[in-house]
Amino acid sequence: MDRLNRAPPVRVPLQLGALAAPGYVVRRSGIRWRCDHMQTCRPGQIIGYCNIGLAPIGKSSDRHPFSTEKRDLQAGFVLTQAGRVCHASHSSQGGFLDQLADNRLWEPGGVIGELECDESWPQQNLPPLRTMLVAGRRVTEYAEDRAGLLTGWHDRKRAWWADGHGIAGTLLTLVSCDLGSAVRGRDHDFSEILGMAAGQVQVVLIPDDVLVSCARTVLERIRRSPQQNAEIASDLAATFPLASASAADWNFCAVLLAALQSSPLGEPSYVLTYGGLQRVGAPDAVLMSLISEPPRVFRHRRLGYTICLHDYRLRELNEAARTWIRSQFETVIRGPAEINRDYRELISEVNTKSNTVFVVQNLNSSSINETILNYSQIDGPLGNVVWTIRAKEMNLMLQDLAAECKVAVLDHDAMVAELGAARHLPDGVHPSGTLEAEMRREIIAILAARGVPGFAKAAII
Repeated sequence: MDRLNRAPPVRVPLQLGALAAPGYVVRRSGIRWRCDHMQTCRPGQIIGYCNIGLAPIGKSSDRHPFSTEKRDLQAGFVLTQAGRVCHASHSSQGGFLDQLADNRLWEPGGVIGELECDESWPQQNLPPLRTMLVAGRRVTEYAEDRAGLLTGWHDRKRAWWADGHGIAGTLLTLVSCDLGSAVRGRDHDFSEILGMAAGQVQVVLIPDDVLVSCARTVLERIRRSPQQNAEIASDLAATFPLASASAADWNFCAVLLAALQSSPLGEPSYVLTYGGLQRVGAPDAVLMSLISEPPRVFRHRRLGYTICLHDYRLRELNEAARTWIRSQFETVIRGPAEINRDYRELISEVNTKSNTVFVVQNLNSSSINETILNYSQIDGPLGNVVWTIRAKEMNLMLQDLAAECKVAVLDHDAMVAELGAARHLPDGVHPSGTLEAEMRREIIAILAARGVPGFAKAAII
């Protein structure tokens, strides 16, 4: 009887939004669907995506706004209400045609499918789709990977809501592996953290594939002049043992040099939204982690610049790279006091030009694998030998820094203790999906509490 009285399902068209860029024609590929035809999908889910291209109208002398990201600029389509997704027959041609950004025009209002709902459509004039854009800057143009949404080897990944008239706030994440995984989310496309933000926001991620973004290396990259960058390049070319180098050594050289010559906090970028093109400058918030602050870094003997690499990367370097580091750099051992100084200098430098909020994640200070029964047998300061002691000392340092410089603390230590390290952080570094979700919620809560634009109220999806 209930089935007979039930209202027929409502079908709502899934339409492309009003992307437009003055001086350019917006083009796209076919739709690559992430759901099957007539599959039930949830709010906040990316149901499909396409590649985006900007074709200049006439001859333009202006630099392309996405010149370093043009092959990895994509649009994701995010549902605002649950329902069954019906693909339009013309939405996809399959094969490589669904990967080419110039295959067809982006037509505002164009229908790519329908959403079938068992309940009436909401009255608040809410469209069924939100448009999210993502962009990746390839480490090299030869790192071609069109397998999915934001796939490939990039030295910068970012995502933003396009269905508004501009970006309100930007979060820059200088990642460690734990933070990067949490910010990118389950599907590695930023959709979860973007969906938790109420306003029109952008999230940018700088990976630590070679150079780790500790406070010292970030500060030096901000301060470095073009002349100093050229000196680093010339010195590397003159001192690296290229004759005995393998392809892996050459690759290490190139990636390290590119990272040293870039400045994540000083790089402007463009976003494309329904309001057109917008140039985005300094980030409104910067997210970092103390796991990116190892006790050992390397300082160049002649030029004085710092490199910081993860220990596992150092162990895996080939002999030419090892030889270069041993001959050209000196080892610098840092404790909490030196790292505190680096953060204070970095925050002071950035805040001379902007009111950027800094959020720093602390360390997990307990271990399920620690079996030390007698600490008196350890010579010297315990923090130099025992990881959990160093983590506690670093967390205390961060509390002092928070009081001195108004840094917000992402209390990873407390989250792990509450959820349980054995299940959610078994190796002391890499979080479970449950822990990552808690990290995202806390990041959004901190940004909202600090008044970062776009993050200041509850999200719709």
